[in-house]
Amino acid sequence: MIKVFQYIPAWNLPDISPYVTKLVNYLVMTDLVYEMVPQPLDQLTADAPHGKLPYIIDADGTKIADSTQIISYLKGKYGDPLDADLSASDKAICLAWNRLLDEHYYWTSVIQPRWREDRGWETYIPYIVGGAEVGPDLRAVLDGFRGLIVSEFDGQGMGRRSDDEVYKLAEDDLDAISNFLGDKPFFMGDKPRAIDADLYSMLRHSLYVPFASRAKDYGLAKTNLTAYCHRMNEKYNI
Repeated sequence: MIKVFQYIPAWNLPDISPYVTKLVNYLVMTDLVYEMVPQPLDQLTADAPHGKLPYIIDADGTKIADSTQIISYLKGKYGDPLDADLSASDKAICLAWNRLLDEHYYWTSVIQPRWREDRGWETYIPYIVGGAEVGPDLRAVLDGFRGLIVSEFDGQGMGRRSDDEVYKLAEDDLDAISNFLGDKPFFMGDKPRAIDADLYSMLRHSLYVPFASRAKDYGLAKTNLTAYCHRMNEKYNI
């Protein structure tokens, strides 16, 4: 069985991380059997490759990190029922969208409202700790972890922009996503693809979570995006 190392579930999602959720979406969509293994934050550096989640340990002991790399590994080992028949051109398109979602939209629409903004951070804390009481010592640890994430945000370059600039970029991404989806049932057409595991996760984590943001309001106003999320949920119950 595939063991998926995760943070903690919340908001009717398998995990507070969109990358863990993306991987779980893929596993469900491909009917692969898996087990979720919560990983305490203080063990990440010791146990997780790159110090981040998700990572998996396969039945034979193989350890793979990074949601995109894990999905590539799973395709190679267990077959590729979602993307095997895509053309080379369509595979290139999916790769480009994967990069936009994971390396751009994530920062503008997940990190910005959840980690950078004080109101979002205060909303987030109870979910990070699973509802546990937050005393001064734990609060210091959490605020220190927040500092690391915000530092990554700055290092990536997105955090050097103003809030308005970040949200304008998020709106540009949402326009592009909505325009490409159009009236198609799934992102690449009539059939779900691996890119849908990623897109559905990012939309759920930005539009259907308890963090107020311009990106959330902007995305929820796009009826084809909300219909798409409803369609994915109905099909896969995720």
